[in-house]
Amino acid sequence: MIKFYRNLAVGSFVVAIFTAFLVYVGYKKSQLEMSLFPARDQGVTWKTALEPEQPKGKTQLLLKNEVGNIEYDFFLDPEPRFTYIHYSMAFIDAVQSSLQLDLTRYHTVTFRVMCDPKNVLLFVLFSFDDKATDLKNLVTRRVSSTAFSCTQSWSRVAIELDDLETPQWWLSKYGFEYSEKGYALDKTMGLAWANSLQSPSNTLSNVKITEIQLQGFEPRYIYGASALAVCVWVLFLVWQLRRYTAALTLDIRARVKDDQPLMAYKKLLIEPQKDKEKDALLRFMANEYTNHDLSLETASSALNINRNKMNDLLKEELGLTFVAYLNKLRLTEAARLLTQNSSANVSEIAYAVGYNNVPYFNKLFKQEYGCTPKTFKTLYQEKSVDE
Repeated sequence: MIKFYRNLAVGSFVVAIFTAFLVYVGYKKSQLEMSLFPARDQGVTWKTALEPEQPKGKTQLLLKNEVGNIEYDFFLDPEPRFTYIHYSMAFIDAVQSSLQLDLTRYHTVTFRVMCDPKNVLLFVLFSFDDKATDLKNLVTRRVSSTAFSCTQSWSRVAIELDDLETPQWWLSKYGFEYSEKGYALDKTMGLAWANSLQSPSNTLSNVKITEIQLQGFEPRYIYGASALAVCVWVLFLVWQLRRYTAALTLDIRARVKDDQPLMAYKKLLIEPQKDKEKDALLRFMANEYTNHDLSLETASSALNINRNKMNDLLKEELGLTFVAYLNKLRLTEAARLLTQNSSANVSEIAYAVGYNNVPYFNKLFKQEYGCTPKTFKTLYQEKSVDE
């Protein structure tokens, strides 16, 4: 059994490493990532859109670069109550038509940004609205946004796509209630970076943006990997259970074989003439071990041998105390009866070898043979049939 447990430990370690790797691969596959800039994932096409395309009063936006970094300057006219500029990515198909992209698998957009001077900008998501959007007039796209700060040093911004809100001016313009701030991520038409009410006016502002990515989660990969890992463990445990049964059966038969010389009622381990007290003790136990009342005290009285001396005699000859040897005799006989008498039940055998308490007998038997009497009987008989 030691070899089995050693192999079990090694096998469990290997399976643990393998299943951990499966779950790790599933986790990595479940972490979705789509790059929009500077690298562009295949299947996602967008074009630049600027607002305003031409200066409106003093308000203007000048695109300076789209290689490595998106860089633009903008100037806000201080006169109007609110002036608006944005740089946007408009999703398109192969023929440059407006496209509605499904972003429901993605939960976050991340990017690096730098502003000079310090600024508060808006991240904007444009989506199709069944009630308001006219594909021939992109101004009618639903606007959902959130603010973020940027400084003259590069910083990474992460925005949760579920945390955007449709501003009141858009809701009011198209006749929505102020509570109707939801938007359809499965009908996303574009992303944009716009000025906010806190952006400086009458000041030339510079913005640089790069490393724009969408990040998401696809649970089916982690679920699939976890299910596969569970299946691997189940198969491994079933296999090990079968190996354990086979190993336990061999171990039981080896123990039964090894215990045969200890059955004093078949063959005493000493020569009687050498030690009369030892001979008398062993013969007494061989004859009386089935007696439910047999104990160290009753044996001492019957043989007129000191209790301590009896233990010493048995330890010298067998390496066992009186109680240990008595249990050994009883359990060895019980094992013999289990292997030879298929019709006897466990209770009958327990009583036959000297035990009144069946649960106690089961406990001692399991300690001796590594399994319950019932399992011992089944395994031994199955092994005999196979042979």
